[in-house]
Amino acid sequence: MSDPSLLITCPTVTDPGLAPPGHQLLYVLAPCPNLRTGRIDWEREADRYRDSLVQTVEKRGLDGFGSAIVTERLTTPLDWSRRGMAFGTPFSVAHTLAQTGPFRPRNLVSAASNAVLAGCGTTPGVGLPTALVSGKLAAARITGRTASGGGTR
Repeated sequence: MSDPSLLITCPTVTDPGLAPPGHQLLYVLAPCPNLRTGRIDWEREADRYRDSLVQTVEKRGLDGFGSAIVTERLTTPLDWSRRGMAFGTPFSVAHTLAQTGPFRPRNLVSAASNAVLAGCGTTPGVGLPTALVSGKLAAARITGRTASGGGTR
């Protein structure tokens, strides 16, 4: 991706014990293709991808980010796959047009009459706001009420 959306968090703001005194912990989450669609040799490309991410973070305003790294851990789709995540993706279905928003799997489980799904892997999709909407839709299905702002489909 030439201009990836990044999630950068600094958990040491609220839990300083996560890093040695005088240091911060930064977590950078970046999109990358899964092992099925991406066909990237992560054994060979991981370091290059990491360097590209560091450059992107620095260009976006965290000057000196790369040179300030004391310890790091890079996790790739290959690592997720080794942990049992299908196609090396821990975040559910792919971000393709055919799998976004209303095209995601429905929140009803066809094999069970008493199960309703909620979260990023079902309608309406990923991200905190949509995951919360997903929970609201699931609750509406269970209670038989209509979720405000939309139906229960």
